[in-house]
Amino acid sequence: MTTDQRQATGDVKAWPVAVLLASASLLVLFDSLAVATALPTIGAEFSLRPGLLQWVVSLYSVSIGAFLILGGRACDLWGRKRMMVASLALCTVAGLIAGIAPNLPVLLAGRALQGVAAAFAIPAALATGASIFREEPWRSRVFSVIAFASWAAGLAGAMMGGLITVHFGWRWVFLVTVPVGVVACLAALVLLPADVVPDGERERLDLWGAVLASTGLVVLIVGLEELGRGTHTGPALLVVCLAVIVLVAFVQVERKVRHPLVKPRLVRSRRMIGSCLAFGAYCVGYTAVIVVLSLRLQEVHGLSAAGAGLALTPLLLGGIPSALLAPMALRRFSARVVVTMSLVSCALALTMIATTPGTTALLPWLVLWGVASGPVYVALTRECISDAEEEDRGAASALFESMSHIGGAIAIAVFMTLLGAGVSYRSTELVGVVVVAAGAVVALTVLPRRREADRR
Repeated sequence: MTTDQRQATGDVKAWPVAVLLASASLLVLFDSLAVATALPTIGAEFSLRPGLLQWVVSLYSVSIGAFLILGGRACDLWGRKRMMVASLALCTVAGLIAGIAPNLPVLLAGRALQGVAAAFAIPAALATGASIFREEPWRSRVFSVIAFASWAAGLAGAMMGGLITVHFGWRWVFLVTVPVGVVACLAALVLLPADVVPDGERERLDLWGAVLASTGLVVLIVGLEELGRGTHTGPALLVVCLAVIVLVAFVQVERKVRHPLVKPRLVRSRRMIGSCLAFGAYCVGYTAVIVVLSLRLQEVHGLSAAGAGLALTPLLLGGIPSALLAPMALRRFSARVVVTMSLVSCALALTMIATTPGTTALLPWLVLWGVASGPVYVALTRECISDAEEEDRGAASALFESMSHIGGAIAIAVFMTLLGAGVSYRSTELVGVVVVAAGAVVALTVLPRRREADRR
């Protein structure tokens, strides 16, 4: 069924499809934030020391970052619907494994599988949205719904994770996602259009490139996380150097293979480069807010970890309505203008967060950051993924989302290194301001002006 046919039905199927695609983000982000609140209880049951306990969170992030590019390419080669159904099914099974885990190894296996499932589900959802909804207002609206689900899941995870743990036990933090995954999997089978078999020679997956990319990214993220902790700086630097060597080898292999994981035309696209750089800059600022400010609230203002998380919820509350309203702004102004103004607002908000001494006075600036965040994600997702060729949209989605997972790991390592060297919280947060402001400059100068298609 074409987009025009779908929209001619009065959006009867459009909304269910958009909500289905948003469910992938909901499953990913609810777990990632809710599990953090359950860590003390998990550690107490399995008698874990903090270093091991942290891997319940870290292994999930490592798996997503390492397999995103492979997941995106698999979506392009093997079909978005097929990958969407398979990844949602794997996510559901992984949540069940984590929820009934009798020991730490089984729990970590479930978390790793959840991360792999998310790495395939996220690009499948974004690429499917760009392929099904080709015209406005749905071209922007579908990414708005996905962004809304992300912010809502983050808020629900931050606020409900502790409640679920206290009243039902930590296992239900994982088990509560199982019925959602089952429903989403069945809905994907019914609602998503069948995968189209391409004419002519079918491209093959670059297995050597996939192995090198995933290995290099796993090693890189682990090394960066160890650098961020600051406990084994020397070995961590060696791990990062090893990752760089593997990734350089990956680039060399990609230059010679007939069907690379990332096609050269993707990295030559002005919209792709501008969108990824601007989003990466935003993610650095977001890390400064979530990580550095959270530490400041705990170590300077004496809040508990749960209290610091609660203090940051205005940011999530601001992001929910802005994600829904972003398509209205994109129908009036170009993505270039919307992203530039939003990143300028984020830079202002982070500046005030860094220079505000109290806790209550942070409220309006956290809300401002959230309000400015929705248009950034919706506009850049639309620009990056919708502009790619149909057969490249999975890979484009993966590259875009990598800015969050890999860029966030790099930002954490840098920020924690600065703090470990004695740099103040304020100065560290102001580093984030500089990066976000640079992202605004990139959006203004690299993103093209509005195309004729944007005016419709």
